[in-house]
Amino acid sequence: MSALRAALERYGGILVRPRATLAGLGPGEGRRDWWVLAGLFVLGSQIEHLAESVARYQVFRSFWLLVNGFALALLTPLLVGLVVESIVGAARSRYRHLPLVALVLVATVANLLRQQGVVIPGPRYLPEMLGAAWAAGLGVWIRKAMPAEDAGGADQDKEKVETSRDAAEVSHE
Repeated sequence: MSALRAALERYGGILVRPRATLAGLGPGEGRRDWWVLAGLFVLGSQIEHLAESVARYQVFRSFWLLVNGFALALLTPLLVGLVVESIVGAARSRYRHLPLVALVLVATVANLLRQQGVVIPGPRYLPEMLGAAWAAGLGVWIRKAMPAEDAGGADQDKEKVETSRDAAEVSHE
C-alpha cells in the first residue's frame, strides 16, 4: 500500500508542487512509472478504441486487428515519452517519466467529458496534443530547474581516460 501511496504522491506532486516532488525523488523510485502511466492512459482515454478493436477481433477473428488496436492505443504515450526523455536528457533520467502525468490527466478528463456528451472544440486528438505540450513543457522545466545527476561523473571518466592514455605512453627502459 505504501508503494501505491508513493506513486500517487509523485503523480499528483508533479502537477501541484513539481520542485518539491522531484527533489524528494529517491534514486530507484519511479522506475516503472512509464508502464503505469501508459496503462492509465490506455484505460482512461483509449478504452473505447480498445473495445472497438476487440469487437473487430470477434467479427473477423484476426489477431492482427487486436494487435493493431493495442499498438495504436500505446502510440501516443510512447511518442510523448520519447519526446520528454529527449528533452529531459540522460543526465536527469530519473525524472523522465513523471511529465507523462500531464498527458494522462488531460486525455482522461477529455474522454470523460466526451462520454458525458460535452463537445470539445477542435480536432478529436486536441486533448492529446495539449497533454503532450504540457508534458514537453514540464520536461523543459525539469531540464532547466533540476541539477544533473552525473555532473561529477563525466569529469571523473575524462580523468580516467587521460590517466590511462598517459600510462600507456610511459616506458620502463
